[in-house]
Amino acid sequence: MNKKKALIKNLLSNITLFFLNGVIGFWLPPFLIKQLGVGTYGLIPLATTMIGYASLVTVGINGSLSRFLAIDLEKDDSEDANYTFNSAFTALSVILIILTPFLIYFSLNVSSFISLPDGAESDASIQFLCVSIAFIMTSFTAVFNTSAYVANRLDLVNRVSVINTFTRVLLVVCIYVFIAVSLKGYGFAVLVGSVIGSIYSYYLFRKYTPTIKINPSKFRWENLKSLLSMGGWLIVIQLGGILFLQIDLIVINKILGNVEAGKYSIVLQWSNMIRQFSLSLSGALGPLILTLYAKKEFDQMIKLSQLSNKVLTLFIACAVSVLIVISGYLLGIWIKPEFSAMKWLFIVVMVHLPINLGVQPLFSVNRAFNKVRVPGVMTCLMGLLNLILAICLVKYTNLKLYGVAISSAIVLTLKNFVFMPLYAARNMNVHWFTFFKSSLSSIVLVGIALVLFYVYPKVFTIESWTKLIFHSCALFAFFSVISFILLSKTERSMILSMVFKKK
Repeated sequence: MNKKKALIKNLLSNITLFFLNGVIGFWLPPFLIKQLGVGTYGLIPLATTMIGYASLVTVGINGSLSRFLAIDLEKDDSEDANYTFNSAFTALSVILIILTPFLIYFSLNVSSFISLPDGAESDASIQFLCVSIAFIMTSFTAVFNTSAYVANRLDLVNRVSVINTFTRVLLVVCIYVFIAVSLKGYGFAVLVGSVIGSIYSYYLFRKYTPTIKINPSKFRWENLKSLLSMGGWLIVIQLGGILFLQIDLIVINKILGNVEAGKYSIVLQWSNMIRQFSLSLSGALGPLILTLYAKKEFDQMIKLSQLSNKVLTLFIACAVSVLIVISGYLLGIWIKPEFSAMKWLFIVVMVHLPINLGVQPLFSVNRAFNKVRVPGVMTCLMGLLNLILAICLVKYTNLKLYGVAISSAIVLTLKNFVFMPLYAARNMNVHWFTFFKSSLSSIVLVGIALVLFYVYPKVFTIESWTKLIFHSCALFAFFSVISFILLSKTERSMILSMVFKKK
């Protein structure tokens, strides 16, 4: 499969996965809130978030394996590929064996760590235990997925996620409708989905790297050191990412309680969907960037990164702009009318995303060049600042939920909007202002959206899903036209060429 076809296939696969997650993310929260209540529902995203902290000890291996395995396979060196894979697999196995007792202890004593609704202690413990086991399964899945990822078959890697997600949702509905509504039922569904996804992941591993065999005797310290030379800084980046993106619900749960955490998780759901969307688009470039790096086609890699940064920023700006304009209508129709009052919180959470998520293609370039140390330190420091600022704003001001949202917006903007474009431009030897151009274009779109947010309710009344969908599509088309105008003539030609050129 040539690079263009692979890129388009990966991109379409990522977009399909995003829309699947989007539909589920759109429908599932109201269903769970109706069944469980806001406070209890808040424990579901909280469990995923807290158990996800354990990935801090595995990302150093999983995050760097694809780079080194790609280089080995590009050289057609089966022996080195076996040493690289088995060094990663064996080290990961040891780490998870050590980690398991801590996950079990935390799950069985979860009420000692977070605020729980009355009477939910037993179900919450079982839910957290199931999510913990699912985490262990997906950690191994990430290793097996590397084979298809390096083969530039991101569509198949995404299929693992589709199988996992579809199984989970189907089981949740069946358990809640035919058996009983409970947190432990949701946890069981998560576990079964992870098991089935892991089985398919192992099949991909055997298909795309048949010469690699699981053999702990092929573990070599030299290979592990190479993995961790990059992976160690990926751990630092992951820690910073946790402090940036996964600390909000913990702070709110501990200071304001589980009900407020449940409310915030409703708004955060849309932020996470946009983040996942941006990862879906930028992630399609990851295998291609690694391939270009392994082949030393650096000029092409840089041009691809520049264009993708601009397009992704504007695409996210279009989606966020639509959500800003319809935010009040959306929350009222989606959950309950009284939730329309949360539209200002919704805007604070969403408004900064275009300038902060559009830089994600640059992360793949940093990883390919093994330039992860400085971003790692910066991410960790900014994440720590986010934690401190969030606690101060929630605890010592009247901002409450807004304090967490404002803290995240300020600190993430400093890291992604200010630092990352400058650092990437320096590494690529391009003008320092190169990647700021994309952000400036998105600011224009969001500015128009904020004006429409005030004007729209005075002109239109939206009281049904039909009208909401119609207005959303019309607004997206409007912002898309503006985005295309904001592209340069060269950028428009490059995009049209990638889409329509046959060779």
